[in-house]
Amino acid sequence: MLRKTLTIVLFAALALPASAMDIIPCAVGNKWEYETVKLLRASVTHNGNVLSAIREASSGKSVYEVVSVDSAANSPVYEYRESVALWPARGGKADTDITLLKIKYDDEGLKIISTYREGSEDSESELQNYDPPLLYYSRSAEAGKTWDVGVMRDGDAKNPMSARGAGRETVTVPAGTFKDCLKVVYIGDEISGTMEMWGRTFTITSGRSRGIYWIADGVGVVKELEVSTSVAETHGPDGKPVVIEAASCTVSELKPGYVVKK
Repeated sequence: MLRKTLTIVLFAALALPASAMDIIPCAVGNKWEYETVKLLRASVTHNGNVLSAIREASSGKSVYEVVSVDSAANSPVYEYRESVALWPARGGKADTDITLLKIKYDDEGLKIISTYREGSEDSESELQNYDPPLLYYSRSAEAGKTWDVGVMRDGDAKNPMSARGAGRETVTVPAGTFKDCLKVVYIGDEISGTMEMWGRTFTITSGRSRGIYWIADGVGVVKELEVSTSVAETHGPDGKPVVIEAASCTVSELKPGYVVKK
């Protein structure tokens, strides 16, 4: 999600049981649906003149689910699917995005092995393999420790991420009030790389991202807040820079009817 606006945003020998603090309780059939709202601002400038500006609000739903498991590996590998559909407030066609993640738990925590993405605004799908896997969620989060997630990739853009546990808070969402949720903060301050737009290659000159997740005991993520900014540029026909600046904020809150198998 968010690629078209330069927002990079942006997850034992036997199966580990879902502990109270697993960010994704893994059992095939587990399913969570969220109310999602996104605010986007973007502009294109050339030679000091604003050529285009976008300020857009959209809303819809995000559905996360554990769809399968490969138990043949030393640590079982789960396929986790994220499906997002957002409709612009002004009306029009929904912007959709589907991401399939292969994930596993071990003694360190939840690790992302690969991601595969398809979006309505993308000309082709994208597969990213991570070796070593990303440490998306560390079991040390409960103790408030910081850990390196790894370098997340979106096309040719790279986002080195770290994360930390940030205490516990009570959160109220459409699914109800969840007490003592573990708060986890994800930090990316060095987004870099390139991306293709309008048949040109734009170089990302700066970018930052923040993600905050609230995790309820035995339920998983009940609320997400994701904020990101980015600046990218290329040379216009006259040799002067064409600059794109973008910022977005996305909030997702758990709806009633979620399924978490014990």
